[in-house]
Amino acid sequence: MESQPTGKNRFAITQSCRCDECSDSKHSEIADFEKPWQAYLQRYMNGEWRASVWRDMILSDARRLAALNGKPRFLDIGCGGGFDNDASLQRSLAENSLEYIGVEPDTSVELGEYFSSKYQCTFEQAPISADSIDIAFSVMVFEHLENPQLVWDKIHGILKKGGVFWAFTVDSRHWFVHASIMMDMLHLKDFYLNKLHGRRGDGRYENYKVFYRSNTPAQIEKMTRAFKSKVILNFYRVGQTNYYFPKRLRFMARAYDRMAIRMGMPGSILAVRVEK
Repeated sequence: MESQPTGKNRFAITQSCRCDECSDSKHSEIADFEKPWQAYLQRYMNGEWRASVWRDMILSDARRLAALNGKPRFLDIGCGGGFDNDASLQRSLAENSLEYIGVEPDTSVELGEYFSSKYQCTFEQAPISADSIDIAFSVMVFEHLENPQLVWDKIHGILKKGGVFWAFTVDSRHWFVHASIMMDMLHLKDFYLNKLHGRRGDGRYENYKVFYRSNTPAQIEKMTRAFKSKVILNFYRVGQTNYYFPKRLRFMARAYDRMAIRMGMPGSILAVRVEK
């Protein structure tokens, strides 16, 4: 088990708050917020698959809101293929909702029958009413947004007061992003992934175009100022990027991960929670 480092670049748990009762940008009860999220980070570090951890983070908010106002209305942004490509986890989220709404811009993707409403268009185009959603979330979407500020603004608009949005995305401070950009520039990324994992959509992820414009804590802080509060988490562990290496070379990725953890460098995944 790896210990949580305290390096200045880790940015493992950050919270800011703009609620009326606070006199500055840091909420007086930050320590109370750290405890539950630390448990999820630890589950991931211990080897649990990320999707089940993230599903449970969303359900923790769903249970809290259900106790206050009844079952919440969910919005799944980029919902094609399941929750992080797991239809069973997506169904389990739908079962905990009053209404489960999906938005998926790829019209070739078939969506599950458990959706209450489906919009196969971009999120910006989806006809979702203002102040209507209790919990919204996206998995590996923000790295693909050309103009993420438009998305953040619409998320703020469609959430109810006290509503929550979770984004799980790539941390562009990680070396993987620099390698990904270089492979794209050289037109080698699809070729490499095809050789390693099979063709796009058949044995591997689709590899849509990436921009990484809301994928660091600094970028997110600037784009989410309208929200009452935010939490930014960094997920890391040894073997985090094994998927991108041939099996015989994965020892190199694990060695780098161990060194990065010791140095307090960020892992490859960001989770962002904002509340309206």
